[in-house]
Amino acid sequence: MLNRRFLRVKVLQEIYAYHQAEETDMLAAERRLLNGVDTLYGLFIRQLTFWVEVKCFAERRIEENLHKNFPTAEDLNPNRKFINNRVLNALENNRDLQSLQEKYKINWTENREDFIRGFYNRLREYPEYQEYMSSDKSSFALDKQLILDVIDNHMAEDELLFDFYADKNLGYNSDYQLGLFLLWKFINEMDPKFDSTSKIPPAFKTENDGTNDDKTFLVKLFKETLRHADEYQELVKANIANWDYERIALMDKIIIFMALTEFCQFKDIPVKVTINEYIEISKYYSTPDSRRFVNGILDKLAEQLAAEGKLVKSGRGLV
Repeated sequence: MLNRRFLRVKVLQEIYAYHQAEETDMLAAERRLLNGVDTLYGLFIRQLTFWVEVKCFAERRIEENLHKNFPTAEDLNPNRKFINNRVLNALENNRDLQSLQEKYKINWTENREDFIRGFYNRLREYPEYQEYMSSDKSSFALDKQLILDVIDNHMAEDELLFDFYADKNLGYNSDYQLGLFLLWKFINEMDPKFDSTSKIPPAFKTENDGTNDDKTFLVKLFKETLRHADEYQELVKANIANWDYERIALMDKIIIFMALTEFCQFKDIPVKVTINEYIEISKYYSTPDSRRFVNGILDKLAEQLAAEGKLVKSGRGLV
């Protein structure tokens, strides 16, 4: 489920918090890192079940309107396209999702009348929803596209949603956008054959393999970056002529140190992949000028380490 970039971001967040708190207990920080991954995955599960609950709320509303004392024509002939959405019905009936909902103690009952109703009312005003409901076309792809469009165009900017999740768990505060991307990615890749017996992917892609390589990557990247921080600091200082090291943003320093860890400690990750990954991460988690600075310093450090024989890479095309 979580690709390597997500794992890098979680390491970045935990190392940043570690330095901000001026901690020295690496083992406790490692536990928080693993808990942070689980929190992010739990947020993804919560957002999946949120969409199921919105669908169920719409269904209950239709039934209630049918039993009004004086129902309108719309009440008597409701548009059931949303509650028949194939994606949402498949999720509602999926046993693995139900099990994960229990594991993470997700219960939407207490939020039905305010939060769920509020989002459903906003949903009905979205042009994407109105176009979907008024169209006579129907397919799994169109059902999927509605959810993707709402995630893309509305959920990321919905302050009420953000505040709701932040109140549920402080960890959701920093993970809200990551959780939405996981949700979008899962829905986007959802197969029409997805049914009650289909499996929700685990937090680590390699969780069910003989060796959980992704978890090993996460922990090793975290530990080795902290262990070699002093060494990396001196290396960076020696390569920033006419620049005050203390003026470099802490986030940039951590990004550079993590990249250096991959250069020197991970023989199977190509140098170009590492540089590109951390340039992309710097765009979202540091200053506007960080991308150019990170790119320049990593290129220079990679050349120096290669010349000194310190790039630990094996295999064709990895250097």
